[in-house]
Amino acid sequence: MRVKVMTINIWGLARNWEQRCQLIAKLLKREQPDIVGLQEVCQLQGLGLIGGNQAAGLAWMRNYPFWHFVPAHRSQTKTIGQAVLSYHPITAVDILPFPSDPEDSQGRVAVWVRVALGRGVEFCVTHLSLSRQARERSVRQLANWLWQVSNAPKILVGDFNDEPNSPPLQFLLKEANPPFADAWQIANGEEGGFTFPSHEPKRRIDYVLFSPPNAFEVEEIRTVGDVPDLNGVYPSDHLGLVASLKLLAGEL
Repeated sequence: MRVKVMTINIWGLARNWEQRCQLIAKLLKREQPDIVGLQEVCQLQGLGLIGGNQAAGLAWMRNYPFWHFVPAHRSQTKTIGQAVLSYHPITAVDILPFPSDPEDSQGRVAVWVRVALGRGVEFCVTHLSLSRQARERSVRQLANWLWQVSNAPKILVGDFNDEPNSPPLQFLLKEANPPFADAWQIANGEEGGFTFPSHEPKRRIDYVLFSPPNAFEVEEIRTVGDVPDLNGVYPSDHLGLVASLKLLAGEL
């Protein structure tokens, strides 16, 4: 069984959202990922879940019949959080709110879903804190929580706000039990994979991981969203990642 996933931090309502929305929709049309993890998704207060929600809008534009949005932070005008889009039914959802941190202006959350693709695919999207201490705490909570939810293989995507050699990523890749595998590193080695900022990527802070490391074969992984439109507008301030994974026999 193969699954194509995409992750992108969509930058909320910042700068030219109407133009950027069209560009993100074009990416989704071109790539047609089975499951999409979105970070920094905004819902405007007072407009209702559908009318004011960026994930709902993208799902409608690109014919994703199933989507789920989880708020992480609320202000007087908007709610911001993570979302999942799926071509296949979302049959289960769970949420891990991370404790607030005084160094961070936003709440943080991880969203786990089970998607009815094959015998079921478990997918989690998160956006980790700007605080390094909070990130180190969060990845430990996240790894433990995911295996409490179920013992099936998992795909973990998102904006981790940290480099591959940082303590939070090293924990996930080497110390977590079982550890996670980095799809980019498996397919492309140490080179490339930079996702931020989109106009001149210098940092690799967005990831497609999976656990256990022998659960999937990485057929391909690429950055997307690296070409601006004729007005110089990029889909987001982050590049996205698209990965094609093959579930290895006997893993479910």
